[in-house]
Amino acid sequence: MTVETVRGTTRTPLAIALTCVLLTVGCSQNGADVDSTLTQEQAQARTVGVLGRSLSVLREGARLDVDDPDFPQSSLPTGGFAPCYTDNTIVDGPHRFSAGYWVVLGGEGRHDLDLLLSSWAEWGWTVEDASKDGGTSATARTPDQYVVDALLSTDGGLSLGGSSPCFEIEAGQTPPRAVAPLVIEQR
Repeated sequence: MTVETVRGTTRTPLAIALTCVLLTVGCSQNGADVDSTLTQEQAQARTVGVLGRSLSVLREGARLDVDDPDFPQSSLPTGGFAPCYTDNTIVDGPHRFSAGYWVVLGGEGRHDLDLLLSSWAEWGWTVEDASKDGGTSATARTPDQYVVDALLSTDGGLSLGGSSPCFEIEAGQTPPRAVAPLVIEQR
């Protein structure tokens, strides 16, 4: 029981860190990096698709889930749309879609991260590997500017988050309210 409490405690800061990374990645504060052709539906579908493609290289039966059954106190927040501005006070203007998940029923986290790194590179994605020499994270960017972040927890677990490029919300339009799926399964 003590081990679960200690291990669960390490995952809560990890969940917070992943959420913070997703909230700041992929968008410019001044709106310069906004994709004017992207719609909210496309942003959501492609982000989920990029995460699903990443999941496809992991052990059969692995899934992405906001809840890790081994650590129920470490649920990740439900993903969705948010403003691209990092000061969190502006609700109008460019938005992006992002979501974060635990890898559940995968293999060992380090091995899974290595699989992801090699797959992302094979697919032509730009990879930044900060997991070398004791680091715990890596980021991949698709040619169309979708971002996937992988983060290792201290107990060896792995989480993945994805984020779309920023897209315009037309003046007077209500910002999108859709949420990310709670689970993404292999196909």
